[in-house]
Amino acid sequence: MAFGCLVWRAGQAWHSSRQLRHYPAIEIEQTPAYLLDSAVPFAAQIGVWQPRLVVSQGLFTQLTADQIQAVIAHEQAHTHYRDTFWFFWLGWLRHLTAWLPNTEALWQELLLLREVRADRWAAQQVDPLLVAEALLQMAQAPLIGLEPALEHSCAAISAGTSLTRLEERIEALLSEETLPESASLPWLWLLLSLIPLFTMVLHR
Repeated sequence: MAFGCLVWRAGQAWHSSRQLRHYPAIEIEQTPAYLLDSAVPFAAQIGVWQPRLVVSQGLFTQLTADQIQAVIAHEQAHTHYRDTFWFFWLGWLRHLTAWLPNTEALWQELLLLREVRADRWAAQQVDPLLVAEALLQMAQAPLIGLEPALEHSCAAISAGTSLTRLEERIEALLSEETLPESASLPWLWLLLSLIPLFTMVLHR
């Protein structure tokens, strides 16, 4: 069943990549992107290993040029950290453990940490206030006009943003904390942390 779920998610991700070909190709801030015909301001990295930037018409009509630059910097952070790749696999684990009581809470916390990290990375490229302003403009934007399959491999600036999460992200942006240098992933500890998942089949 776990393998079937993985195949299904991979199929959805492959379908989402093919769907991007139906959108016009543009360049924004010297970054290749696909243009979505929607009045809602939207920007996201879509894909798994090599995600592509998707932006909407509403991004250009409702945000200033400086705010758009902040949004693009945020999306570049998702590419830098390969968030779509890691969250493809984490999303798979989320589906496998949906019956556990704290799975959804952990997933929302992971989304928040991912977005805070991307916000702070963007704040190193542009003024943090611009990132906060852009976040306020886009936080409540729904995924209008996107195929449902795109949500399986999507990292958007407004992902997982409730009112409380929005406040936490803005507070993190305006704080004086700096983003630590990314250390190499401790693969051994990662594998050890997954051992309990492999013992689930032994539970009765």
